[in-house]
Amino acid sequence: MHEPHPLRWKSMIFLGILTFLIGMILLFLPGFDTGMFTIFTGIAIILLAAIIVAESLFIDREGMSRWGILILGVLGILFGLFVISAPLRLVLATGIALGLFLVIFGIIEAFVSYIILEDLMVRLVIGSMGFVAILLGTVILIRTVAVIGMLTFLTGLYLVIFGLMRIAHGLNERNAEQNITIKRL
Repeated sequence: MHEPHPLRWKSMIFLGILTFLIGMILLFLPGFDTGMFTIFTGIAIILLAAIIVAESLFIDREGMSRWGILILGVLGILFGLFVISAPLRLVLATGIALGLFLVIFGIIEAFVSYIILEDLMVRLVIGSMGFVAILLGTVILIRTVAVIGMLTFLTGLYLVIFGLMRIAHGLNERNAEQNITIKRL
């Protein structure tokens, strides 16, 4: 069992409060949360595009265009930066962009798992992730506005609950520290 540490419980309580407040903003300020969702979507697109760039660096099969996949990843990074640059104008477009990008990302992952990967377990995991990305992207494209509203609400609800749990855990750590009879010098 670990010994309580003042920095640990203080940081837990601080991060819990911060997480709780962000969750409340997502739940009760609809204009702000859609812009924030757009920014987070831009960041997610950049991260997924960076994965594509990294995958392009390790393609060594004949007949494979390393440069084509690299260019697609770089375009994804640029697109993510564009989404972040004007979030309020691009709320609906961001949902569509996220859906399209997930479909494209899923197709690339399925392609990589089928053509490039040799290990069966890795192939199944990457292929399944690609299939889920295609499925999720398609749902987002079909019901963009509803999905954005639902995602922001569920994310806000999750952050509120997670923040309260962090605060409770931090208070528990503080009580454990106060109940220790012998402290180190």
